[in-house]
Amino acid sequence: MRICTATLAAALAVLAAGCGNDKCPTESPEVNTLGDCTALANQTVDYPLRLCPTCNQTPSSCEADLSGVGAGSGTIFLNPTVEACTSSSSCGAGCSLNPTTCTFRAPSTPGTYVVSAYDPAHPSTPKTGTLTVSGSGSTSCTLPPPI
Repeated sequence: MRICTATLAAALAVLAAGCGNDKCPTESPEVNTLGDCTALANQTVDYPLRLCPTCNQTPSSCEADLSGVGAGSGTIFLNPTVEACTSSSSCGAGCSLNPTTCTFRAPSTPGTYVVSAYDPAHPSTPKTGTLTVSGSGSTSCTLPPPI
């Protein structure tokens, strides 16, 4: 009986060790507005955007894809994600008054860039803002009020 109990305890310990992932599935939240920023070339930018998560979504991360900048399109794509731990069937989206930021390095070439984010509420019309990159000055960003 003791051998069986010890074997069962060891098996449960192995199974429990395999369940260390405490993250919920991620998804794209509704995006309300994007900011407009002025930044120095090749410097870090905390780009503001306003999300409208449903009650089951918790902001998780934001990644920037600058591959369009070098490809000649001049577009920076933002990909905010949220964790969705439960069903959203009984709750709607609510826009946060506090901005979420997406941190990335500004392009090294001065100019004006379009910043774009996919909005699942309006999949055919991404939300856009601007990033003006200069060789001198300071970084500043503004975020309009919720739409």
